[in-house]
Parts: sequence; C-alpha cells; structure tokens
Amino acid sequence: MNKYDNYIKQLIQNENIGAEKEQKDLYPKEQYENLLKVVLQVLKENKDASIQELRDELYKRSRIEEDLKDFIQARKMAPGAVISYGTKSYQEQLVIGNREEVLLKNGIYIPSVKPMKEDTLFDLASCTKLFTAIATLTLVEKGMLDLNADVTKYVPQFINLKGIPVFQLLTFEPLATKTRIETAKNIEEAEEILFDTVRKEVAYGANLYNDFAPMVLKYVIESVSGMKYDEYLSTKILEKIHMNSTFTKIPEARLDNTANGNYDGRYYKDGNFLVRTNATLGVSTDDKARILGQPQGILSGHAGLFSNSEDMTTLARALIDNKIINLDTRNYMAKNRCGFHFVEDGKDKYSQYLGMLCYSKNPNLSSSEVHHPLSGRSFAAAGWSGTQLTVDPINELNLSLLSNRSHNRMTFIDASKKGNVQLHKSGMKTIILPNGEEKIDATRYAWDRDDILHKCIELAFQYKMLEDITGYKKEQNNDIDKTLRNIK
Repeated sequence: MNKYDNYIKQLIQNENIGAEKEQKDLYPKEQYENLLKVVLQVLKENKDASIQELRDELYKRSRIEEDLKDFIQARKMAPGAVISYGTKSYQEQLVIGNREEVLLKNGIYIPSVKPMKEDTLFDLASCTKLFTAIATLTLVEKGMLDLNADVTKYVPQFINLKGIPVFQLLTFEPLATKTRIETAKNIEEAEEILFDTVRKEVAYGANLYNDFAPMVLKYVIESVSGMKYDEYLSTKILEKIHMNSTFTKIPEARLDNTANGNYDGRYYKDGNFLVRTNATLGVSTDDKARILGQPQGILSGHAGLFSNSEDMTTLARALIDNKIINLDTRNYMAKNRCGFHFVEDGKDKYSQYLGMLCYSKNPNLSSSEVHHPLSGRSFAAAGWSGTQLTVDPINELNLSLLSNRSHNRMTFIDASKKGNVQLHKSGMKTIILPNGEEKIDATRYAWDRDDILHKCIELAFQYKMLEDITGYKKEQNNDIDKTLRNIK
C-alpha cells in the first residue's frame, strides 16, 4: 500500500482545498484507504478483465442495488428514482421504480402504474436556485451586474430592501414577505406581495436558507439583461451547453414522461390533514412558483424548473469544465458564506453552511448535502421534490438524484401523530388518516436517501481510483463511457 500513500494524501489535500477550518479533515484517511483497498483487490482478482468488467465488479461489491431496492421497493420511500454519477471518463445511471402509481378520478385513487425511464422529467424544486446563482454570476462576468450595488439600483420596486447589496441575496440574506405569496389570487397580487419583501431578523445560529432572496434575484436578472428570466436562462445558458430537456413549461408531447409529484399528504397537530391535488403533470409542487406563473412558463428564481438526468449531468460536467462560468467564479460560488461553529448547552453545533444559492460542506455529516470525502470546492443543490445535484470540480466527480418523493406519500406528519405510524415487515411505514385512508410515511426521505447518495459518491471515487491506477481515460473528443442499469 506504501506506493499509494501519495495518492491518498492528494485526496485528503483535495478535501481541504478551499475549505474553512471546521470543514477540513472530515473524512478519515482510513476510509479513503478502504475505498482504494477494494479497487486494488478487484484489480488483483481480475487481471485480464476489461475496464468495464472491473467497474461491474466494483458496482456489485458496493451493494448499491440492494440498498436502492430496499429504499424504493421495500420501504417505498419514493415511487421511483433516476440516479446518475460519474468521473471524467465514465457515467453510470440507475433507474428504478415508477414515475406514477395512482391517479385521482371522480374522487377515487385508481392504480396507474408507469415505470420510470432514464429520460423522465422531474420537478427540480429548489435545485432551480442553483440556476439562478449561475445566471446572476454570468451577468457579473459580463460586467453587466455589480454585486456590491444596492438591489434597488436594479429593481426599485423592492423599496424595503434599500441598503442591501445584490451580493447578500446570493448568500441567502434572510428575507420575508408580510403576507404569504401563495394566498394571492393571481400573479399581479403575488408580485405586489413580493415587492413588499422585508429583511427578517433571525436568531444566532439560525438556518438562513430561504426562497425569497432568489425570488428577488429573478427580477435583478431581468432588469440587467433586458430579458425575461426564463428566456435569459434558456438562450444564454441552457442552449449554450445543449441542455435540451430543461423547461419551465414542459412541451405537451413530453408530459406523459414526467414524474408525477401530485397527492402529497400533510397531517397536522390539530387532527386536520391535507392531500394536495394541484401539482398535476408539468405543474410545480411549489405553491409560490405556481402562483407566480410557472404553469404559464414564467420562471421564479427559487423553484419551477423541470429537467432530466442527462441534462443535470450535462450541467454538472459543464460546471466542472468551466463552460458556463469561469474557474474563479465557480470557486467563489462554492465557498461557505454563512456557516459557522458555535457551542450551545455545552454541545458543538454548526449553523447551515451555504455558498451562493447552493450548499457548502457542513461539518455535521447528517446536516450536509455535500458528502465529506468530496473536495473543498464541492457544492450541491437540493429540492423538496426529491432532487439533488452534487458537483466536485477538483476530483471531477458528479452526482444527480431525481425522484418523485411527494407522489402518493405523506411528506409531513406532526410529531404528535407519529405514534399512529405503523412499521411493516418490509420496513415500510404507513399511517391511517382520519378518513380511513392508509398512506405511506415518507417523512424521513431527505435523511434516509443520504445513505444511497453517499454510497454512490464513494463508488464514483472507486471508479476514479480505477481509472487513475490503470491510466485509463477517454480521449477529449470522444464520448465518455456510459452504463445504464435498469433495476427491477
């Protein structure tokens, strides 16, 4: 193993590049060594194997397939998922489950099973924020936007935000509206509420993540570019890198291959419950995005985009290769802007580590969207609908998770009602609502899916190690190696 010491040291160096004190040395050297050990063992035991046969063996040993079957088929944490991860030379895609399970007709849920496909479209939800950050930073690179300038210089309608620079919007300035936007009757009323946005005072160590800062940035982008946000994003970014399956309004012909995110349930403390039926195919699960015009093709800055696995991988690779924003801008975006360590009641705690409308690495793994072995320049985006994108530009690794976790599932159950949840032998949890309906409890989705994502990232590391050890790489002008694994 001695000749690989420098290799492990380099990975540890990568982990710490660009990181702050609390973000460093989070993944033990022994765990990097364990990843490498498996790769060396596979190479030793399969001396005449091709690169793809070696990858297949690493995939088999990872047991990702078994874990994913448990997550989707046994515990039913989501109807289905499409996961893609890879290295500079290789991309692997996993497809499992269904894009739709049921339809509501005449007040009755009827079976309507539609299998997931590798090109199924998904509601990105808050992953849209990453696009807003990128769009904003492209305008900065063009010299059209000054991050230190006051928000009201570009959009005077935000009269209460005088004195707040654009930079602070990119770093999740805590904002709020006086009235809930989703209560508006139309777009005009919703915008009137939004333009009255105010700065919100938050407690020390509080989570700064919010929807309103990127919602304001949408109007900054439009003012500076002279274009509607959706038009600017499409013509200046998506078309440039050939993201041909990313939409605000999905074309009619592609609606059937869109993952159904409708019928999510909430069960409240007072005994009331709600099963939402307004997130029909092609309509965002986000209430604010809908009232601000997403069904009509009007994109707000915080949510509203739909995309598929291929496009999200294209985005990740373009960011790694500096095809959208330059190296310095990308590093600037990924750097932690607000997270910090503090002590409360004698316990170490960390406020949420955020970059520019994206996640930076949190020292607490259970709170981190960025897995700890990834480099210090890594960043991630995540959406309530069950989506996640991770980009590691130094190790040149990427991962996207797309799922429809809200379809036919309970996404919120008040703690006072948790005692009514039943655990089945398969590991699935259900709860019976006051109307007698039995619903699947998927409230732990965001935490439980991390086990899957971490394994996928660690497997991507092993694929990278395999390529580095063998010297394998695709020529720059050639397509990368790809594997599609349909899991039944």
